[in-house]
Amino acid sequence: MIKRFFAKLFGDWAFVVLVIVGAVGAWQYVEARQARADRDDLQHTAQMICAGSGTGFAAVGKLARGDACAATVANLVKFKTDSAQLTAATLAQAMADHDARQNDDTRAARAAAEAASSAAQRMEMADANAERTNLVDREWFRAVNGVAGLRAAR
Repeated sequence: MIKRFFAKLFGDWAFVVLVIVGAVGAWQYVEARQARADRDDLQHTAQMICAGSGTGFAAVGKLARGDACAATVANLVKFKTDSAQLTAATLAQAMADHDARQNDDTRAARAAAEAASSAAQRMEMADANAERTNLVDREWFRAVNGVAGLRAAR
């Protein structure tokens, strides 16, 4: 049976060639339809991008179709990149400035706390001295002014 099939197949060689040519033609037709569909999708996408960028896809003056749009989109991409870099640099500078101010504030607060602690100790010593001598003198007034955060008396 198989022998007869191959004998019949090779006997009708013209029909086999016709089937092969038909199959190749059908395959090429399907591929061409897919290529046209892909081209149409890409053209539609390009037109949508161009419309979104504010330019048309059609030829303008000496520029070929899509060239004006490509230039506009390239400028928009460059603007976005430059804006992102500028934003990052501005944010980094703002964070550095904030950290510097915070460090300065921390140092000032530490110095103020140390000065207040020192003034309180001087006041206690001046109070003890005034208690012992029953005399309020210049040092006691300096200590009071120090506790209040005022300049020492002359």
